[in-house]
Amino acid sequence: MKLRTVLCVTAVFLIGLPLHAAFTASAAEGFLINDGDSAPMIFAMSLQEPQRHNELLEVDLSVSGWSVGDTVRYEYRWNRSTLGAVHSTDADDPVVSFAPTVPNTRHVLQVRAVDDAGIRSRWYQAADMITPPPPRVIVAGDSIASGYTRQWFTSAGSCRDDAYAYGATATHELALGLPSAWAPTYRNVAWAGAGVHSMWNGGTDGCDVTHPSQVDEIKAAADPSTWNIVVITAGINSTNWSNVVADLTKNTAFSFSELGDKKACQKAVSETWDLSSRTDSIASATKLITETLAAQTNADLYWTSYFTISGSHLAPGWTPIGAECDDEMEMAMSLLDSTLQSGLADPVTWIDIDRGVLPLQDWGGWPHPNKEGQAMIGRTVAAAIR
Repeated sequence: MKLRTVLCVTAVFLIGLPLHAAFTASAAEGFLINDGDSAPMIFAMSLQEPQRHNELLEVDLSVSGWSVGDTVRYEYRWNRSTLGAVHSTDADDPVVSFAPTVPNTRHVLQVRAVDDAGIRSRWYQAADMITPPPPRVIVAGDSIASGYTRQWFTSAGSCRDDAYAYGATATHELALGLPSAWAPTYRNVAWAGAGVHSMWNGGTDGCDVTHPSQVDEIKAAADPSTWNIVVITAGINSTNWSNVVADLTKNTAFSFSELGDKKACQKAVSETWDLSSRTDSIASATKLITETLAAQTNADLYWTSYFTISGSHLAPGWTPIGAECDDEMEMAMSLLDSTLQSGLADPVTWIDIDRGVLPLQDWGGWPHPNKEGQAMIGRTVAAAIR
């Protein structure tokens, strides 16, 4: 369960349409129950807009009130044409769920207090409002996130395929745990070839399409009135890794021995790969991206790891980087992951992708995930978000 900070204030926060004026209640509005004890009273309430610490469809409820005993919980109900079902939330950390409502629709929220003797206050109106739109899933980064596909070496690839990319599976999986009316929307701003610097500055993908800054696109797509989830896969294109892999496939293809393959992989990671000279730059760019998104959006932020490619098939029957390179591939991805993690702002959640079992495309699309590989990443992402 995520920690929440509840601000006890008397001002009403705006969600969708302005709430009706904050009510105040004087002691004269209290009432006595049969045994002579006073029922709790509520003086003022407010709903906060969705924040990154909130669970999906939940917002913080701030309450100011009075009770003879200790207030142990609040009960609330959403009313539309009829009175809604009663739900309960802890008094120390009160939240209200929009799950009983539907998006973009007028509802009235009523709240009452319950003390440690089980005595309930009367119902107080907390909001007369238009409910938020559904949550948003925004995926950014490179060709892994964009759903890059390519079948033949002689044909052009697809630099962004929203339905193929892991974001589609992640969004679908998240929708399964929500009321159907609240199924999240999905936006993919990733593009093939993007690194952390081009995420910030924009650039041109492998299909010769020019893209603006992904950070700017994320900020524009994130709606502060609803719950936003941003998932990023980026970093490897900020190194010369693609050239390293291209050289490895030639070197291991003609070494004709596992020992030769092993030596080629050791040289590629320790000598040819330029990560060590770019570590500070990559970490700084990652920090800039995540700090900016944390400061300028309410999005729940996630960054995924990469996966190893040793043992995978470039073509049926051909494994260009064999299992003898497992240690080197694992070390390479671990070094990249630690570089990225060192730059992440505090609100960001790191997601580890299972390196050893991810199925990849054959032929021209290698070493990108195939459809099942993308779905596996998507399910891992959804599990981390839930």
